[in-house]
Amino acid sequence: MTPWDKYAHDVIDGTIVASKWVRLACQRHIDDLSDGHLRGIWFDEYDAKRFIAFFEQFLTHTKGKWAGQPFILLPWQRFALASIFGWKKDDGSRRFSTFYCQVGRKNGKTQLLAGIGLAFLDFDNEPAASVVFAATKRDQAKIAHDEAARMVKGSPALNKRVTILRNKLVVQSTHSTAEPLSSDAKSADGLSVSLGVLDEFHAARDADLLNVLKSATGARTNPLMAIITTAGFNIGGPCYQMMRSSCEVLEGKTVDDSLFPLIYTLDEDDDFTDPTVWVKANPSIDVSISSSYLAKELRQAQNYGGSMLVNFRTKHMNEWVSSSATWIPDNVVIKGNAQVEPSPTQPCWGGLDLASVGDITALTLVWPNDLGGYIVKSWYWLPSEAVEKRIQSKGSHVYEQFEQLDNVFVTEGNVTDYDSIRRFVTGYHVENGVVKYDSDALATRYKIEAIAFDRFNSSQCVLNLAADGINVVPYGQGFVSMSTPSKELERLMSESKIQHGGDPVLRWMFGNVVLRTEASGNIKPDKEKSGDKIDGIVSLVMAIGQAMTDQSKPQTTIPDNYTIRTL
Repeated sequence: MTPWDKYAHDVIDGTIVASKWVRLACQRHIDDLSDGHLRGIWFDEYDAKRFIAFFEQFLTHTKGKWAGQPFILLPWQRFALASIFGWKKDDGSRRFSTFYCQVGRKNGKTQLLAGIGLAFLDFDNEPAASVVFAATKRDQAKIAHDEAARMVKGSPALNKRVTILRNKLVVQSTHSTAEPLSSDAKSADGLSVSLGVLDEFHAARDADLLNVLKSATGARTNPLMAIITTAGFNIGGPCYQMMRSSCEVLEGKTVDDSLFPLIYTLDEDDDFTDPTVWVKANPSIDVSISSSYLAKELRQAQNYGGSMLVNFRTKHMNEWVSSSATWIPDNVVIKGNAQVEPSPTQPCWGGLDLASVGDITALTLVWPNDLGGYIVKSWYWLPSEAVEKRIQSKGSHVYEQFEQLDNVFVTEGNVTDYDSIRRFVTGYHVENGVVKYDSDALATRYKIEAIAFDRFNSSQCVLNLAADGINVVPYGQGFVSMSTPSKELERLMSESKIQHGGDPVLRWMFGNVVLRTEASGNIKPDKEKSGDKIDGIVSLVMAIGQAMTDQSKPQTTIPDNYTIRTL
């Protein structure tokens, strides 16, 4: 029995623990060995052995403790390569034109992609072969390409034949090339691709690059699209759709003899904290990635919670997770209950999340503390009718407690009273057409450096604050602006460096937060999907973001203790 056939049988009989989808892929292989000829497909054992020999005899590892050693394939890699290069159609051309592989991080996918690229470049007997390493970001595309270049340097045989240029590998004798491709799909126009490598496809927003690469293979006899990725967050994106289509082929719901899916992930009922199931998403476990490393990552993810736990499940357990049910657990939030009063002379930064009409407006100020985090104070405004409606629609509700809290202001009517916010912050307000001033305003008690506000939801309130002397700064609500301070807040909360004084409204809002996660891993609180109000969290994120921005600016004034020396 060949090694790849043995792998398939071992998976099916349970000797090798694998996911449902890998078991189905192995069953498909065995079934096709017996009756594939009825559909015009057959297995070329000679070619399977030839390409596996190319990997193990001509390629070497380039990193870590295996650097310089022969690239001896793991059983799952041997099964994948044998399937790609061994299965043929009646005319002798290869059966599979698309290879979709979903596997956990650090399982050797980059090395496998690089090796496949070199096989197509200089072992496939294809005149003027064109290998393209592509990804949504050029830097990602260069990872596999650069790994292929290192493999060439480590192989005496390949080093004689393959010329390494700055961003291209060239075999002059056959006029063949391998190069990374920009994420701009139009840059693939005009290419005649023999192998298109698409790395980390989960990050793709659309299928444009995939479609252009596929169309560029049309003139080739034995083209291949090799798509290897971890799972991602965007279940509405093209990678998730390809994964679902692959599952349908494996289940026999649809027929596509040109697609070879290999999906290493947990099964639906698996507990991701159970080490015995980790191999399902990590077929290279205890070789390229250790069980102890995964255990450490799990502990850290459980301690931090939120996006780190989502990231562990997505990248290491290969589960598609769209968001976190609870971002920062309550047992983490309450660690910041200590009452700490900031110094009046200490600079602080604010975030103001203005309600559109009748919702909660939140203002948060943050002061750097001795822990390396922040002291946090928040205040909230909402109209009385909003409270009443909320209680009537949901019965007993946290809103019933609002009027009893010192930092919550329930104003009369059905819309937010912006003038009361102005009065609280700067002291200025209008009574009977006359501008008056309260000396006990925030601006007189604290040294406010700046207050960030949502630039797309500003109002006369912001203009009034600016006129009163507050440095108000427009702040974007997209991933670019919100992700870094959101991740910083998550880190500081997990390390007990946020001192919020046990604010019950903030605690309630932390329990409501659902994150929106971008394909690239950027995060931000999602107001639309969160269970209830999170305005205080949004204002806190903006405050931290503004503090980080201002504190990172170079110092432009001469310090008081600076001594000028003259010769």
